Amino acid sequence: MRSAIKLFLVLVTILVILVSWITHQLDNPGIMLLIGILLASSLTVFFVVNFLDYRDEKKRRQERESQSNSKSMGDPTKVKRAEGSFALKERKSGLTWGGGNIKASEATRGTKRKFLGR
Repeated sequence: MRSAIKLFLVLVTILVILVSWITHQLDNPGIMLLIGILLASSLTVFFVVNFLDYRDEKKRRQERESQSNSKSMGDPTKVKRAEGSFALKERKSGLTWGGGNIKASEATRGTKRKFLGR
């Protein structure tokens, strides 16, 4: 949402500048005041949004650090595993083209499986 606001302000400012340049109204004091207000509001919104993003990131960082500190105080003997792996599953090596464990030296596509070099 914040980036959409920034983009909208920048596009409106550029559009006003282009239209006033095309119609030769840049020397009009009202148009110059409008362009100045749009530029000032755009810069102000950029600074405020960047400050809010920094504050949110700081809160997230503190939450992550507090969670990591609480996890490190937990059970030190726990083994860390990837989320996608199953602890009791047997790990197989080799290629699995065609649905089975195939020796890498004999792996070719479109042929039957060969077990133990048979």
